[in-house]
Amino acid sequence: MATDDTDRAARSDLPDANAWATWPTPSGVPGPEQLGLLVSDAAERATALLAGGPATAGDPLVDAVRMLATPAGARHVAAAERLTGIPEDDLRRLVLAHRHGGDDGVAAALAGTPCDAEDLEAAAEEVRGRRAFASDDLTLGAGEIVDVTAGIRLRLGPDRRWYPFTLARARWWPAPGAHPSAATAYQAAVRTRSQRRAST
Repeated sequence: MATDDTDRAARSDLPDANAWATWPTPSGVPGPEQLGLLVSDAAERATALLAGGPATAGDPLVDAVRMLATPAGARHVAAAERLTGIPEDDLRRLVLAHRHGGDDGVAAALAGTPCDAEDLEAAAEEVRGRRAFASDDLTLGAGEIVDVTAGIRLRLGPDRRWYPFTLARARWWPAPGAHPSAATAYQAAVRTRSQRRAST
């Protein structure tokens, strides 16, 4: 009995194992919620890598957007705006790009992946064959095809798929339907625009 009392007294002298949760977060250090996001993201990437998936490049902005795209990350968009200097609306469009195309979708939303002029022209020719109305020719850039008349932009991602975007409220919005074929990605953008018109 005396031994039990001694053990109980010894345990009462130990600090509470959860006391750290009430400690104030030092300046410049992520709080518990942010640390939880970082740990979850690292665990998901490690799991994907162990399952044979590719290692991610580790672009800080892409990493941040990937975390914001999670259910727990959604409430941290305002904080991300302060930390990155990127307007909240732009961050939300990048999150949408991630939901449609993962890390490669975010990369395509930021910029097209340059390709050979011959490959770009071949992709543009595919798109020309799918256009219903062609009052203007397509505008071609570095890994990018824009149909100004239709309000559609395609950007080549690092995974060599074409990512569709549609113009609405003077901004380019990521659309679902990335595809190795520029013509197929273009048709996906056309469907998105049609659905948007039908819902308004």
